[in-house]
Amino acid sequence: MNRLLRLVALVALFCFPMRIEAQYQLIELADVQLAKSLGATIQDPTGAPVPKAVVQEFSADWKTVLRSGSTDTHGRFSFTPAPGRTIYFIQISAPGFDPLRFRLRVDTRRGASLKQTEANSRDLTCWRFDCSC
Repeated sequence: MNRLLRLVALVALFCFPMRIEAQYQLIELADVQLAKSLGATIQDPTGAPVPKAVVQEFSADWKTVLRSGSTDTHGRFSFTPAPGRTIYFIQISAPGFDPLRFRLRVDTRRGASLKQTEANSRDLTCWRFDCSC
């Protein structure tokens, strides 16, 4: 009986395909980013645009999606600033990249171009942002 169970387990191991996937790690920037606008161009490490990346604005507790969009074929996205809102909670994700979360304060006078590179532990690629849109 014990041999039969081992044989069945061995056959199951080789006959049923197994699927192993890498896990994503959420990357969150600790500091509030100051930028001129609520938009960016998203590029991969080679400088190529990342089209169809999902861009979401969340509530302050990161539990509710307030609005969502995606990058265009040139890797660009933008949201219209909401009246009275000072800090935006943004998450960007795309296949092959770890999701990135950050808090963004828009200030057209003092804001700078947001340029951020984050390593992706899954496949050693990274996010690159240019928020001077």
